[in-house]
Amino acid sequence: MRYGIPLLFASLFRLLLEKMIKYTSLFLFICATQTLFGQVHRYEGKITDATGRPLKDAVVVSVADYIVSNYRELSTGLYRRNAIRSDDNGVFGIDLHDRDRIQIWKYPGQLPTTYQLYEFRSDPFEKSGGYLVELVVAREQYNATDMYSVTDTSFRADAVRPLVLRNYGGAYYSMVEKQSRVYIHQNSKPKYGLMDINLTFGGSFSKANDRVKLQKDYVQGHAVGGQLIASDDVPYSWGPSVGQVGLEKIYDHKNIYRSGYQASTALDMTYSKDDLGKFYGEIEYKKKQGVFDPNQGKSWSTQLNYARHLGTTHHLQLINKFSHTDEDMPMIGNNYANVLLGAYLSPVNLDAKSQPTSPITGLYTNPWFLLNSNRDNQTNTKYIGALKYDWTHPQFFLVANLNYQYQQDQLNFGNVGMANQDMLINRNLKTKLFDTNLQIKYYLHKEKVLYLQGNFWYKNQQMSLTRAQENFAPVALSHQSLEFQAGLVRKEMDGYNPNWSFDVLPSILSSNKSRNKTAFNLVGQVQRNFNFNLFDAKNIRGSVWTKFDLSHLEPNQINNDIQFSLMRYSIRDFQSFLPMDELLLRDPIDKLQRKINYEIGSEFKLNHWILEGSYYQFYVKNGYVPVWEHNQYRLENGVDYQQRGVRISLSSAFGLSDRQIVWMPRLDFHLFRNKVDKIHTAAERIQIAGMQEISKNYVAGQPIGVIMGTAYERTTDGQLQIDDLGYPIIAKQQKILGNPNPDFTLIFGNMLRYRKVRLDIDLEWSKGGKIWNGTRQMLNYMGRSMETTTARLLKDQLFAGIDPQGNKNNKTVDYYDPRIGTENNRWRRYGLGGVAEDVIEDASYLRLSRVNISRSFDLSWRYLQKIDLAFYVENLVYWSKYTGNFPGSSLLGQNNAVGLDYFNSPLMRTFGFNLMMKF
Repeated sequence: MRYGIPLLFASLFRLLLEKMIKYTSLFLFICATQTLFGQVHRYEGKITDATGRPLKDAVVVSVADYIVSNYRELSTGLYRRNAIRSDDNGVFGIDLHDRDRIQIWKYPGQLPTTYQLYEFRSDPFEKSGGYLVELVVAREQYNATDMYSVTDTSFRADAVRPLVLRNYGGAYYSMVEKQSRVYIHQNSKPKYGLMDINLTFGGSFSKANDRVKLQKDYVQGHAVGGQLIASDDVPYSWGPSVGQVGLEKIYDHKNIYRSGYQASTALDMTYSKDDLGKFYGEIEYKKKQGVFDPNQGKSWSTQLNYARHLGTTHHLQLINKFSHTDEDMPMIGNNYANVLLGAYLSPVNLDAKSQPTSPITGLYTNPWFLLNSNRDNQTNTKYIGALKYDWTHPQFFLVANLNYQYQQDQLNFGNVGMANQDMLINRNLKTKLFDTNLQIKYYLHKEKVLYLQGNFWYKNQQMSLTRAQENFAPVALSHQSLEFQAGLVRKEMDGYNPNWSFDVLPSILSSNKSRNKTAFNLVGQVQRNFNFNLFDAKNIRGSVWTKFDLSHLEPNQINNDIQFSLMRYSIRDFQSFLPMDELLLRDPIDKLQRKINYEIGSEFKLNHWILEGSYYQFYVKNGYVPVWEHNQYRLENGVDYQQRGVRISLSSAFGLSDRQIVWMPRLDFHLFRNKVDKIHTAAERIQIAGMQEISKNYVAGQPIGVIMGTAYERTTDGQLQIDDLGYPIIAKQQKILGNPNPDFTLIFGNMLRYRKVRLDIDLEWSKGGKIWNGTRQMLNYMGRSMETTTARLLKDQLFAGIDPQGNKNNKTVDYYDPRIGTENNRWRRYGLGGVAEDVIEDASYLRLSRVNISRSFDLSWRYLQKIDLAFYVENLVYWSKYTGNFPGSSLLGQNNAVGLDYFNSPLMRTFGFNLMMKF
């Protein structure tokens, strides 16, 4: 095989290619035949009341994509042209595909404004012409493991609560044709039950979106006796030009960006029969191969659920889920950054790929050796079991849940690039979580409803840690915590219009992670719904609400972020493959971190327009910070801070060409400001992430995470101070260089649908914020950047400032003069870390984050009912003035290290597809 492409990778790619060809051929065949066999059928039915009398002006609407949540939508907005009304005899006609959902609304003048929901199902055993399965829209909050949940995220935003569709009691209906009309009537239950089978294939291809440009004009070398010479014993590209040494082949660092691939296969089956219940099973397997994102690993998961209605009022569910992931080369250290560092610093006169075991120099390891010698591994095993029971009663609705979760994380982390080095860390973390939940909805009188809720959680964590070094003894820790929560979830004090609602949910948390073992939490909300007139038309619905939240956060038992290691190291230590310093919660902390949050918001709906907005502010007291003491990190309550912000969302839906074309735009705007109120330690600042020369910090009175680093010395009026040689002087103390928080973020989402074809486009704009471009600084120091290609030739340059005598500086300098040695040029004279102030840049960017096009094919064949096909592209393109890789990425992948770039991973452009076949 060729070097760098393992046999397993080649086999996986060949298998993926064969499957793509196979299923592409199948798809083309389906496209050609579905126009002949997948015709739309004209169905007619008759709607009557409970006594059998025809209902005039009842409304039937197809809801294949959206759920109509109130009667008002039928006469306004998108459904106005698509709604079908029954005639004087209660008869209606509508065009439907197999498995389309329809809603039947009864006219409010004859019956209450309620609706019925059906889904047409063909009989897989051909014992009848088919069934309409009655569905119910349940407004209770069902959790994500509810097997009856519909996996359609396009429900309308104006629903009172998230809508959950479920089969309620097995009411089956069939369509019977008589005298050229089709009538709907209830019939006997299917003898053999109903079965659904879904088979899903997915795949993606990823490529790095690299923006770092390196010079290819000069070879590795330095200055000797006033002359530039090529030399392999130094890492610097400060030697003669490529033409002077007659170099034929130039090394391309981009070959380190090996393409990434992902492939997945999932199969799920649902079988339901009224006297047996409903069975659901699922199995999924994923495999990924790459360098940065995706990395290398595999995972599989399985699920087996059972549900049954006990009579018409009781419902029982049993849920079991199991998953396992195994990742090689996970993002757990600075190894990936060193891969990029080695690739970017590889001089043009060394083909690092063809000589993978040869070091670049005595200081920097070959990136290809790092990739192939990486032995880091991380596995995760997880099980979830749940028992759920609900009881529907004329006076109340009750839901009870019992949940158990077990999770085991294993990590092996060792130094790569060093021969015969044992694993440095072996860690095993086990978490057991038990929780129970009880919800009651009690109907008072008329439309007044009282909601009650109670929750109980118990969590147990056990961790063992061993290290290869003899002076580190094995560590074993165990922590337990429990929380009890009970209160009034919602009380609706008046009718629907107008409506007041009130929520309050207090709780008590007890944990042995804190010396103050118990804490009080509280969540509350008050909401007012209303309608009002605009230009004499009662067409605006709105609500005003306020939320309050007092919560305490437990500290993590262990935190292995590499940032803790970096903060006590210098930039010069970065390429030494830093070990992870485990932040272990050996002793209880003094106090639990407390967060006090309040928010005020409103929502207005006018026809198909929805405007939402809120103002929030939260305070964090006794925030957790890592402190380095006695050769180890420990956690302290070190900081108080606050944040306030505004969120605004505007969405709408437009129907064109008799609703054949639908456009749904969405704007989400977020603006926030934060500030550190107090530091509880003796130090003036607390590092959050970074290294000795550059870091993000908590500083009293400053925004959270301000960037502090080396800067130039300045006079009281802000002018540079210049030394005797004509260069600016570095200040002895680090200074605040910038605020990494953006001014605002804006997401512009678009959904465009034409019949069965749907196009989604998301555009993201982040405005403002600063970022330290340490990659640029290092490349300048090494002479590998495009910036030094031309700037090294500059002569007689003047730095404006004040000289040591207090006069205006008039001494010029040459940026690179071989006569004074390589170490005295414009960039190397300031050392490996350089001056951080030089490389502070604007972090604004505009990104086309996702483009998705999907198509549903309703086939109505005997065994294959429907095909859903989607193609997507992530991170297709972005625009930014930033000269490094994507400014939204973070140092070593840590969430709170955004704003620091030292060989950060590039943004990955991903092309993928998903194919789901419903049998």
